[in-house]
Amino acid sequence: MMRNSVEYQIYIGCEDVSLHGEVVTRETLTQMVVRFFTDRQIDFSLVPAKGGFLHDDGWYSVEDTVCINIIGSSEDDIIKLGKSIKMIMNQECVLIVKNDLQTEFR
Repeated sequence: MMRNSVEYQIYIGCEDVSLHGEVVTRETLTQMVVRFFTDRQIDFSLVPAKGGFLHDDGWYSVEDTVCINIIGSSEDDIIKLGKSIKMIMNQECVLIVKNDLQTEFR
C-alpha cells in the first residue's frame, strides 16, 4: 500500500569556497558522507553528479558533486544536516530540495 512521504535531496560540491578549487575528490567526499550517515544511522542513497554554480562573488564553477537522497526525515533535521555538511566542506551553500511523494517497500 502506497503511503505519503517526503524526499529530501542534498547537493554538495567538492570545491572549497575560499580556495576556488577542489580540496577533496568525489570519492573522498562520498566516503565522508557514507561515514557521516552510517554513524548517525540515517537511511540514504548517494548519487555522483557534476554541477555548476554561480557564487556570490561572481565566480562560476563546475564541480564534482554528490546528491544525497533521504526519505522520511524531518525538515528541521535535514536543515541542520545541510548546515553541518556546509560547514564541514567549507561550502558557500548546499542545495536542499524537498519533494512530496508516495512510497511503498515490497
